[in-house]
Amino acid sequence: MSVFCYNFGMTRIFLINAVLIFVYMTAFFFAAKVRKRLDTVDIAWGLGFVVVAWATLLQAPTFRTQLIANLVLLWGARLAYHIYSRHKGKPNDKRYDELSKKWKGNFWLRAYTSIFLVQGGLLLVVSLPVVVATNQELSGWGWLSMVGVIIWSAGFVIETVSDKQLSDFLKLKDRPKIMQTGLWEYSRHPNYFGELLQWWAIGIIALQVSYGWLGLIGPLTLSVLIIFVSGIPPTERARANDPDYQAYKKKTSPLILLPKRK
Repeated sequence: MSVFCYNFGMTRIFLINAVLIFVYMTAFFFAAKVRKRLDTVDIAWGLGFVVVAWATLLQAPTFRTQLIANLVLLWGARLAYHIYSRHKGKPNDKRYDELSKKWKGNFWLRAYTSIFLVQGGLLLVVSLPVVVATNQELSGWGWLSMVGVIIWSAGFVIETVSDKQLSDFLKLKDRPKIMQTGLWEYSRHPNYFGELLQWWAIGIIALQVSYGWLGLIGPLTLSVLIIFVSGIPPTERARANDPDYQAYKKKTSPLILLPKRK
């Protein structure tokens, strides 16, 4: 098969996945309405990628799609459980309270369109490498798959360990104001760094097929969201007037794990 060959089955898979995610996010919207918690969408986020990956595998069962589906299952299930545990027994996430306090008109209709459907659309874009990987059948691992799995594994460990370290820190009764130990000594947001590593790794695996570069739109979109929109910026703004955090900020990398600056 020519490396410039475009498989229109990839478009069909994307459209089927789009319908599935529409139904999936709608179901989570009704769950959020029953729970009266907008942050229910955070649980839907990770599991939504699992839906896409395994729906893709069922439509195009290959070694590559099986590998990616397994990686996404580990990432998405762990993230969903972590978020559920973090939210359990606590009030609705303040980010959503802040976002919705200026809404006018039908509250839940606005929530459905501007939160659940928007996140569903973003989910489809970020998961592009999952679909793009179906564009060409390849046998065996290939060196890009090996590199991708190594990078993904590093990202998974970084995200899992940093989430656990922060969770343990927040349970301390007499804790310092700022988390500055473990991986948080080398990055202000090591969990996001780990997440990005995992999705760039999946993009690398998808590079082996025709039009594989299209898959990089996914991790690039996630990078923009985390670095400039909904990941790092809200946290940094919330601590803008905190002198302890500002001192930590001056010495610590915002994302990539790096030694502290003097």
